Amino acid sequence: MTTLHEELNRIGHQMLSRRVRAAEAVAWQALNITPLKDETAEQILARIRFSAERNHPELIIRFEHSRQDIYRLAEDCGCDPDSEGYGDDHCESEEGGEYLCGRQHLGTVCGNCETEDGPSWRPDRYEWPCPTVAKLDGVEVTR
Repeated sequence: MTTLHEELNRIGHQMLSRRVRAAEAVAWQALNITPLKDETAEQILARIRFSAERNHPELIIRFEHSRQDIYRLAEDCGCDPDSEGYGDDHCESEEGGEYLCGRQHLGTVCGNCETEDGPSWRPDRYEWPCPTVAKLDGVEVTR
């Protein structure tokens, strides 16, 4: 008899396996595509994207709606700049210009979806998973 835990693990493994196979297929195509005569890099990328959107739309949607971790600004975090490990836990954001505190993770939002009623720490974004990704996962998002 299969337990609920085992069944959930099996389903999760199947979902992950499908995503990995789709990602491998898109990567294989990108690495093995042959440029057409006088085709620009932009045109090659458009062909790769068209194929990926057609053959693996869920993969593209997940990529576009990727999760983004939100951290408190270092200037507002209250950490002691002279404390041990301060330099390891405080760094510039990937976008640049903002210095963040890695000790204070506020949450995770969708890097794409915009809203006007998000969490107080990022009111312009949906919390992860956003409605688009939740729909792919078969999860109901309540607001």
